[in-house]
Order: sequence, then structure tokens, then C-alpha cells
Amino acid sequence: MNILICDDMKKDADRLAILIAQSGFEAQTKVFVSPLHALSYFRSNTDIDACFLDIIMPEMNGIRLAEKLRENKFTKDIVFITTSNDFASQSYQVQAFDYLLKPLTVEKVSNIMGKLKKSRENTDEAGLPVVTQSTTRFVLFRDISHVEVIRHIVYIKLRDKSVIKMYAVFGNVEEQLLADGRFVRCHRSFIVNLNEIMTMGKKELTMKNGSRIPISRGYSQAKGKIVDWMLK
Repeated sequence: MNILICDDMKKDADRLAILIAQSGFEAQTKVFVSPLHALSYFRSNTDIDACFLDIIMPEMNGIRLAEKLRENKFTKDIVFITTSNDFASQSYQVQAFDYLLKPLTVEKVSNIMGKLKKSRENTDEAGLPVVTQSTTRFVLFRDISHVEVIRHIVYIKLRDKSVIKMYAVFGNVEEQLLADGRFVRCHRSFIVNLNEIMTMGKKELTMKNGSRIPISRGYSQAKGKIVDWMLK
């Protein structure tokens, strides 16, 4: 989960990032103390999954920043950081997901992160139709670790280590996966889910399910995308 934090009090913003890291949920955070800088970053980074916004800020308050984000087509979750619920009516207008009340604690943050994860999983229904010799099924993108092609047979390797085998044109599968944004082709025979990468070495990736995937020199641009994804 990629999270944007904006709080004009840097120590508060940094503490929230630490608490998110301690919450037990996988997340990358990007911290801003300026709403204008946060908005500028958002406009060039469309893969943000949630925004944590302090309501009381001098340059632009959190409600107004949320309005700007919505105007710029941000449809995902917004959590307001505040000391009270006095802004409930205004937050309703920007479809706020929830409030995070100060003082922040790891319990409060873990609770919010759990809600966000559940919400994200329930709404992330994008996937791939898979036709095998015996069945037709729909596989969610979030359940895919990586995809491999061997002699015109496509093997879809899932997060739980199970494998789906199908006969398909790899180029057609590639087109559907890469259009989603969370996938990258790192080898002529492999496409990986960026969310499922655990580590990247010089010549291979280690996936969270234990699989090792080669990185071909012919797909060197994939490394840059992977690094950018990991740093967000």
C-alpha cells in the first residue's frame, strides 16, 4: 500500500510514518509538510492508495487539500488527522474514509490500516480471465505473484504458490497485465507483480512466495521501475 502523509508539523508526520511501519501492515509512506508540495507530488504519481491529511494546516487545510485531490481524480481513501470530529460535515463532502484522532498511537494506526486493507481488498476486483482445458475462471491481479511462458504455455503463479496452466498468446496476457500498472516484464518469459517482490539482486528477483525470477539485460528499464516502486 502506498500512502501519502501531509502534516505541517514534521515531527507528527514522521511519527505517523513510524507508526504505520510498526502497524504490521505492508506500506510505503511519502511524507510532506506542505499541502502544495503534496498536491504536486500526487499529480505526477497516480499509484497512491491512501492519503493521511492533517486538517489544521496554515498554508491549506486538510479539507481543502482533499477537495483538490478529488478534483484531480483521486478516488481512493482519505483519512483525516485531527484532534476532534468538528469537521465531520465538511469531510463528508470529500468522502473521507475515517478519522485518526491525536494523540497518535500504534493501536489507533493499526486499526485504521486494517480497515484500509480490508477496504482495498474488497474494492480491488481487477483481474484476468483464465481459460484452461477444463474450466474458465477469473483470477484477481492481487492474487498473482508472477506469470511465466514456456513453449507457448502460460503459467500463472499465485501468491499461495499454486499454479494455473493455460494455452494463450503471451502477448495478449502481457497487454492485460501491464495495463494495470502493478506489473512489469523483467524477462522475455516473465512478468511480475511489483507488490509481490521481496528483494532485487543484480540478476534476479526474489518474490514473497519464494520464487526466484531472472532479470534480463534486455529489460533493464524494469529495474528502474522496480526501484521506484520500492522507494514509494
